[in-house]
Amino acid sequence: MDTFTKSETPIHPALVLAAMAKLLSSRMAQKVTSLCVDLYGGYGFTKEYPVEKFYRDSKIGTIYEGTTHMQLQTIAKVLLG
Repeated sequence: MDTFTKSETPIHPALVLAAMAKLLSSRMAQKVTSLCVDLYGGYGFTKEYPVEKFYRDSKIGTIYEGTTHMQLQTIAKVLLG
């Protein structure tokens, strides 16, 4: 009977591609919205402008859909073997 330890379990290629896409999109959204907040200055933090909500949403996106660290671990498992 074959038994796999946690590190020997094969990872499906689609899972790795999904992790890469989530990582890239969450980082890019956070970077862009951070620049927008900088562009708006103090107004970027007020609820009068939608930039504030976009920034909050992008920040939670790095946590909600699997933390960025978890995505990096999934990618590293495949790349490093």
